Amino acid sequence: MDFKALLKFLRELDKNNSKEWMDRHRKTYHQLRDSFIQWLDGLDTRLAQIDPEYYPTPGKAGINRINNNLMFHPNKPVYKDHLGAGLDKAPKSADFYIQIGIRESLLAGGLWRPDPKRLRSIRDAIDYDGDAFLKILNKPSFKKVFGDLYED
Repeated sequence: MDFKALLKFLRELDKNNSKEWMDRHRKTYHQLRDSFIQWLDGLDTRLAQIDPEYYPTPGKAGINRINNNLMFHPNKPVYKDHLGAGLDKAPKSADFYIQIGIRESLLAGGLWRPDPKRLRSIRDAIDYDGDAFLKILNKPSFKKVFGDLYED
């Protein structure tokens, strides 16, 4: 995966965020997208080797659309400034999310909108083991990598 080429494309897209520009550069977009999917496939294989509970997810199944949904967010640009994908798409389980972008690149993990019973279980576990949880969050080695958590 040529990440420099991807970031260059995303910067140009950000400056010229229109369907007309994308139509003129769609071939380049598809080449970069296909390369990203292949890279995700390699990452998927590696995650499956590391984690016995990992639910393999091909890159093509995990990648997100580059179009913003303007029906619900009409003030957003037509296209996103990043490529993102979710891996480990087992039903009702936590997954990994990876995003490569011009403003933010990240690797994250967690649950998206857990059902009330699961959310209660997570909150109870954090409350029950709150001291251990805070100890991890306040470790200098953790803060060096992840920084402080945002309050939400």
